Amino acid sequence: MKHTRILAMLTALMLLAIQGMACAEILKLPMDFTGGTKPQRTYEIGLMEYEDPSIHVTRQSERPILPDGKETRLYVLRVKIADPSQLRTTSMKGFDKIGRVGDIEVMSNRVNAVVAFGGDYYCGDAKRFVLRQGIVYKETMAPNQDLLLIDEDGDFHIILAAEHPEDMDKTQINGKKVVNALCFGPAMIKDGVKNTDYSSAPTHCDPEKQHERMVLCQIGPLEYMVVACAHRGLGLSEMTDLIFSLEENVQQAYNLDGGISTQLLFLGRRINNTSRAPEDNRKLVDIVYFASAYQPD
Repeated sequence: MKHTRILAMLTALMLLAIQGMACAEILKLPMDFTGGTKPQRTYEIGLMEYEDPSIHVTRQSERPILPDGKETRLYVLRVKIADPSQLRTTSMKGFDKIGRVGDIEVMSNRVNAVVAFGGDYYCGDAKRFVLRQGIVYKETMAPNQDLLLIDEDGDFHIILAAEHPEDMDKTQINGKKVVNALCFGPAMIKDGVKNTDYSSAPTHCDPEKQHERMVLCQIGPLEYMVVACAHRGLGLSEMTDLIFSLEENVQQAYNLDGGISTQLLFLGRRINNTSRAPEDNRKLVDIVYFASAYQPD
């Protein structure tokens, strides 16, 4: 009889929990710079996963051996979201303000980011196309740049420099509205195929040298992977091979601002190391981030 009562109580509690979840809401976040809903937990040392009904993040680290016998370290966050509006961008002082930099933690906390990382340092190069959160801030771009377009469904489209993105309409692609465009590069994987032409890489990217890198990947519908390498660094070709070893189904992978701009945050806490102490890392002008859209009842 006692066991029966306990079972009945547990069943009732489970039903209440299910009903509570049903009353909660997954929002479509507004197309602006207000950010996401507050995450349901804060960062803890050793935390390897975050999940709520709108987003699931898993964290891992790898220590691959380099050709010279030394090892580097990869920091990997896999992200699955419920709605494309949860993949977002923001800046320190507005995308129409040039040279306004700040700490990545400030930007991340302001928008309640679950995952945040440095973007393309848009104002560092006047030759770049700037479209963020559905708004075009700068229409023109110089030739010889690989471009990443993120559409309204959260899908990635890489336009190689050889395809002349400077001459195309970059506000829509395949009949879909472009929500965010990133203009750094080069492309590392396009449509599941490794890119080996790095001629469009920014001059300070040094594709063949070992540098800290930040790469944003799409691995499925509303499913992504963010990969950063530590201060010993990798060349772009090595980095691409390691990304394929982590996830063979990578559809698109795009290189973002690296070096001491390689800063990866999980629930507001930086989880990667760079060649400098955290307090000496470069201040940034913009971030890409994933936010929660879960609104508890």
